[in-house]
Amino acid sequence: MAGEPFALDPSRFSELLVRWNGLDGEGFAGWEFLPGMRFGERAAWWRGGADRGCAHEGLDIRSFRTAAGRTLNLEPGARVPALWPGRVAAVVDDFLGCSVFVAHEVADDAGRRLHSVFGHVVPAAGLAPGDALGEEGRVGVIAPGRGAAPAHLHLTVALVAPGGRLDWAALGDPARALLLDPLPLLYGTMPRT
Repeated sequence: MAGEPFALDPSRFSELLVRWNGLDGEGFAGWEFLPGMRFGERAAWWRGGADRGCAHEGLDIRSFRTAAGRTLNLEPGARVPALWPGRVAAVVDDFLGCSVFVAHEVADDAGRRLHSVFGHVVPAAGLAPGDALGEEGRVGVIAPGRGAAPAHLHLTVALVAPGGRLDWAALGDPARALLLDPLPLLYGTMPRT
């Protein structure tokens, strides 16, 4: 039925990010988000909450809480897993440093295909468009901070219409892409479109 959500396999993204980077040794208790790190928010968390000028098109992942109540940050070089299996659709040098676009084998009833985009990363050695990423596929590592923004992972998820170049301009075009909140998608539910 048009507009109905469709199910995704639950993502192992958080589990893998924690395990691959030894965060479980710190007693990982959950991600922490400053105002402006979540989808749709307008605050620039790296500039003390100043307005970023447009709604945030993704989720910034940087800090986590330990079982002891401490807040720790992901460091540059932290390994980044794929959200789900897919194929690398593009590796783009851009305003985020480098972004990796991954196409997944899920589409909505309008024919738009699910993509995840990983910004502020150094791609895994040799990663190129067309490469398959399995369930435990590695996208790359978190890059050092850039400008005023400290090191973090930017994650965008979108349903993208077929055809045309795949980059941030395409994701910003509502005729080509429907941006989705990545946070609930980590739990395997597609929102209504």
